[in-house]
Amino acid sequence: MTSGSIANRYAKALFEEASNQNVDQQVYDHFGVLHNSMKSEPDLQMALINPRVSMEKKYTLLLLASGLDPEATTLYTRFLRLLLENHRENKLRMVIYVYRDIYRQHHQIDRVVFETAVPVDADTLQLLTQRIKRHTGREVECETKVRPYLLGGFRLRIGDRRYDYSYKHQLEKIRNELTMNHS
Repeated sequence: MTSGSIANRYAKALFEEASNQNVDQQVYDHFGVLHNSMKSEPDLQMALINPRVSMEKKYTLLLLASGLDPEATTLYTRFLRLLLENHRENKLRMVIYVYRDIYRQHHQIDRVVFETAVPVDADTLQLLTQRIKRHTGREVECETKVRPYLLGGFRLRIGDRRYDYSYKHQLEKIRNELTMNHS
């Protein structure tokens, strides 16, 4: 059995139980906080896979990184403990990814990534989100990323669709056209 299918099984089972208990959004939100913590603190992932770190310390780290009190007892906390007891902490990132994907599909939420060369203001982001929502008829979860190498313009990813209106992309197209015409 591949590690992806193990993560899929855990995520699907958790989503099913969370839906039954009507806490699927709560689990989704905790996984969002944990995901961001793992992105910003690579040492967290290293501690999770380190055999010298006790299960209890890993559990406490995961709760704190999820924004929870170590004394909390919820479906989410019981799930984390189960994952650790079964020595599946190395699957956690994939479980988070799969669970969040299942949640978005179930609740018809499009994940949007908006990349710009400079930060955008909240009004621009709200206008973009509203337009996408109106166009797709679905809820929108928008993530922004500042990518100075784009030089200007923007790149937009809505689900599997990608749009590139960056100056960098436009310059590459011009360069390719010049190269083709010059040959």
